[in-house]
Amino acid sequence: MVLFYPFEMEQYLETLLGERDPLLREMEEQALKETIPVVTPMIGNFLNLLVHMGKAQAILEIGTAIGYSTIWLARAAETTGGHVTTIDLNKDRCARALIYFERAGLQNLITALEGDARKILPVLNSRFDFVFIDAAKGEYLEYLNLIYHLIAPGGLLVVDNVLFRGWVVPGSAITPKYDRMVNGLRRFLDDLCQNRDFITTVLPFGDGMSVSRRLNAKCDI
Repeated sequence: MVLFYPFEMEQYLETLLGERDPLLREMEEQALKETIPVVTPMIGNFLNLLVHMGKAQAILEIGTAIGYSTIWLARAAETTGGHVTTIDLNKDRCARALIYFERAGLQNLITALEGDARKILPVLNSRFDFVFIDAAKGEYLEYLNLIYHLIAPGGLLVVDNVLFRGWVVPGSAITPKYDRMVNGLRRFLDDLCQNRDFITTVLPFGDGMSVSRRLNAKCDI
């Protein structure tokens, strides 16, 4: 991951979060050891803060991995009276995430769905007031179209890695095998930022993060 500020600053800002509990530290170390894509502690804390600030109750996550970001979300949901629904295609990681949820004492606050989000989202019949996407970058535009009707008026949509190593910036030198993914992310950002039903800001935070609030338009399911 390419940061948009010096690595030393990232390290310093992380120290301001305070010491994380042993379970989160274990998950961070395991993800690093196995190169499992999880959010940084700073982003986990930011997600937790957003859920608290918005008093979100119905929370949807696309991209569970081993459940690191899910735990940050669920710990906030514990105080807002909320519940997290999380989706991931990887069977092994889903199984490991369930173990971590139980160890964290959060299993009753999380519903984990195993499968392709593109097939699961169309059959969900709930509205969500907080949606976090951190999954296959090339599928972001598909996710946006599929979750649009599920986001409640006033709800937040948060998407990670939207600037992907800075390559989304026009004129960047891109490794050819990532051309399609980067072009897809550009289309995703264009569609999201031009959508009049959302107010969106893109933050040069970590690998880039978009934060959108859905306006009070009619939301049909």
